[in-house]
This record gives sequence, structure tokens and C-alpha cells, in this order.
Amino acid sequence: MENASKALIIAGAILISILLISVGVMVMNSATDVTGQSAEAMQDAGIQAFNAKFVDYQGSQKGSVVRQLRDKINTNNATSDHQVAFTIGGADGSSVTIKSTSTYEVKLTYGTGDDAGYITAIDATPKGSSGGSGD
Repeated sequence: MENASKALIIAGAILISILLISVGVMVMNSATDVTGQSAEAMQDAGIQAFNAKFVDYQGSQKGSVVRQLRDKINTNNATSDHQVAFTIGGADGSSVTIKSTSTYEVKLTYGTGDDAGYITAIDATPKGSSGGSGD
């Protein structure tokens, strides 16, 4: 009888040990999920902060505003890992003169792959026949 009670005590201790190990594994998995979600949230916040520098320029803009945008892109490209290409009507934006009084349609392009979510290109297309040349 004494051996049977010891066997039951040992079996109970083994079951309690397995239960505690299972709870520990569940807690670790939950912590890993929370950590992954936090990393994703931080990355999303970084993307939003990066894009916020350029989003306000989208749409119809005067040439003087497009010049400010070009300066902001040049500063970004000199200081950031995420480069933004700038074109005016499809031509390289650094070599085209922007006329202050002209109106431009600014369109943003978002990246894929490693740059997914980031603005990677901005095109300012002159509206009408008066855009893009002169000063």
C-alpha cells in the first residue's frame, strides 16, 4: 500500500511538472507574438513619419511649392537610407527649371519589396503649356 501511494505522488508530481512546462511555453509564445507586433508597429510608424514629409505636396501645386519639394527631396536623399527619385514631367527633376507661376500636378509613387510603403518617386507634371521652363 505504501508503494502505491508513493507511485501516485510521483505521477502527480510529473503531471504538475508537465502542466507548468506547458504554461511556460504558452507564455513564451505570447511574449514572442507581442514583440513581433511591437516591431511591426514601430516599422509602420517609421514609414508614416518618412512619408509625412512629402504627402502634403501631392496634388495641384504652384511652382514655388514644387521648388520647396525638390529641396526637401534633395535634403532627404543626402541624409536618409530611403531615396526618393524626383522627376518633372518624366525628366530628371534636378536639371529642369521650375517656373514659379506655373502649376504642377504632383504624384507620389510608393515602393515595393524592401521599400514597401515608403514613397520612392515623386513626379511633378506641368499643367497646360506654361510649365517646366523658364524661371
